[in-house]
Amino acid sequence: MAARTRVLQLAIVAVNLVIVALTFTSIWPFPHGDFKVDLPSANEVQWSYADGVVHVTAPYSIDNGWIYDVDNLVVHYLVNNYSKVILAEQTFDLGSLPAGSIVPGSLDFTIDLLSLYKQNVTWMIFNDDILNFKIDVSCFYTMKLVKFNASYTTNVDWTALIRSWHIEQPTALPTLGVPYPIRYWLNTSSLLSALPPATLNVSLYGDSDLLGWGTTSVQLGGDRQGLVDLTISPEFFATVHSSYSFGYVIRVLDYTIASNWTYSGGIP
Repeated sequence: MAARTRVLQLAIVAVNLVIVALTFTSIWPFPHGDFKVDLPSANEVQWSYADGVVHVTAPYSIDNGWIYDVDNLVVHYLVNNYSKVILAEQTFDLGSLPAGSIVPGSLDFTIDLLSLYKQNVTWMIFNDDILNFKIDVSCFYTMKLVKFNASYTTNVDWTALIRSWHIEQPTALPTLGVPYPIRYWLNTSSLLSALPPATLNVSLYGDSDLLGWGTTSVQLGGDRQGLVDLTISPEFFATVHSSYSFGYVIRVLDYTIASNWTYSGGIP
């Protein structure tokens, strides 16, 4: 009887040692980096733009460097900007990941900037931003005895589509027979380089009468500057108006920028 009790005790000890070993080998790989998710760096993210939509691809990899297979590997990612606007979100099941293997993948999503623009969410169009990539990973480990959950984050800089612009205000009224140029500059993202140019229209009114107008095209992608000449109507010199207004409209693809100034009694 005593011998059987001793054998049972030894069996219990052996089982406990196995459980301890399984627990140790299950916990060890995560804090020590044997199971890890490599997120994309800023220079690995690829951007393109067409028809108001930004297409983003960002490579990542999952490395199971430990001794057990991973099962039911589920990846969920969420991308938002500094203002916490959710730009993309998806969940997908990668199944099993054998021990000692690496699975490469790519986050592939679009950001509909034109749709956001129509909803008056314009920050990313006119301002630089920071995009936050958050990846949540869940899986079963150690012969499906242990469930593992972890979150990984990285930030990627975003450059505004239309970074800055300036239209120089007139400093004097036109003189008969003298050119009346207006200086401008426009800075846009390199994403737009191969797309049709922007259009700049300028106008000069006396009271409600259109007395001067001009238009020019501006190449997109980078910092552009130049002059646009106003054509002045002969009527401008025939009448003195109580007020004058100068305005401009810039059309960059589907986005419009406009402003105007009014001067009472003349242009200073």
